[in-house]
Amino acid sequence: MSIPGRPGGESDESSCETETRRWWRGPLGLAALLALIPAGFALASAGAGQGVSELFSSAPASAASATVPAGTGTTTGAGAPAGAPALAATRLTGLPPHTIANGTHPLVVSLAAPPAPGSPTPTLQPSVAGTWAVAGDSLTFTPVSTLKPCSGYTLTVWAQTRSQGARELGKRQSEGLQVACPPLAGMQQALARLGYLGARFQPLYTVHLAPGAESRHEAAVRAYHAPRGALVPDPSDAPPVHMGQLDATTRGAIEIYQQQRHLEMTGEPNAATWDSLLYDETVNRRDPQPYTWVSVTESLPETLQLHRGGHVVFSTPANTGVPGAETEQGIFPIYARYISTTMSGTDVDGTKYDVPDVPWVNYFNGGDAVHGYPRASYGFPQSNGCVELPIEAAHTVFGKLALGDIVWVR
Repeated sequence: MSIPGRPGGESDESSCETETRRWWRGPLGLAALLALIPAGFALASAGAGQGVSELFSSAPASAASATVPAGTGTTTGAGAPAGAPALAATRLTGLPPHTIANGTHPLVVSLAAPPAPGSPTPTLQPSVAGTWAVAGDSLTFTPVSTLKPCSGYTLTVWAQTRSQGARELGKRQSEGLQVACPPLAGMQQALARLGYLGARFQPLYTVHLAPGAESRHEAAVRAYHAPRGALVPDPSDAPPVHMGQLDATTRGAIEIYQQQRHLEMTGEPNAATWDSLLYDETVNRRDPQPYTWVSVTESLPETLQLHRGGHVVFSTPANTGVPGAETEQGIFPIYARYISTTMSGTDVDGTKYDVPDVPWVNYFNGGDAVHGYPRASYGFPQSNGCVELPIEAAHTVFGKLALGDIVWVR
């Protein structure tokens, strides 16, 4: 359809398009057009990937900003409006040391600002009974009793961890922790309390040490921070113990304990032994046998005495080594036992010997052993370094000893 009076017979559509161009370029300009567009339409267009600035590249900044309602802009961080500086990532400022000297002490993870509500707490593997709490800028873990002595853990701080006024940490961080063994003095005192050492603790300062069972936390605290003092022989003629030293008496007591608890008999204060010992202190599970050892005197007549608790329960004549093959004096834990075995070696005169079926044998120092051997008489040096006993006496002694019991030659 053509309109009369229009050159070339222009259509309505063509005329409308021409008028729109004139209106767009007219005095009203962009501001008038924007005022006619609903704000929701403009935002929806922007959300679809074509912003206002793309639609109207020639529009002044003041005109474009007038179409965006306050508070509806995009953000660059939690609660940050468009155009505001991006929030910094959460920053760790402190982690526990790789070596944990005391397993009863809390573990502290520090941030640059207080943790935000709902921020995940770190975790420990293997898991440990305890609680995490916020204290200032830190997350603090307090174990119910203790981290296991002589053991390793992995501490994980999660990527979603966030402090106030910051965005998430963004990357998970893990750290290996090694929990130290308590001092040897702590194990010695525990073994003495449970009857595995013939000693009682004599504190340097006045301390209250309640007898009987105690909590695992109390036992662990005492292990890591053993009171200062000395272990005094009890009974008074028991083998001495040197506090803080893995001497023969202590090694023997550890071996006896490990044997009773079906642990590997290392004589060393390892993780398994500490874990078992802390439990036994909580239930006051004591050595079911009195503290037992044998003493051998090399003064004539030579004798062996079997001690149980404060009593000598058996005594017999004995033979020690001849000159040139003397029985070494000292304190030795029994490390091997045989009902019968073959003994071979060389006498001091160079003669070789190979004796089968030697009965009731307790090895305590290299090739030296307490054992039965037939002699015409006893009570003076006759052996090649061993402690020889009459056969029946050796049988009696063998039945009352165990691995780790002490042979004290003096």
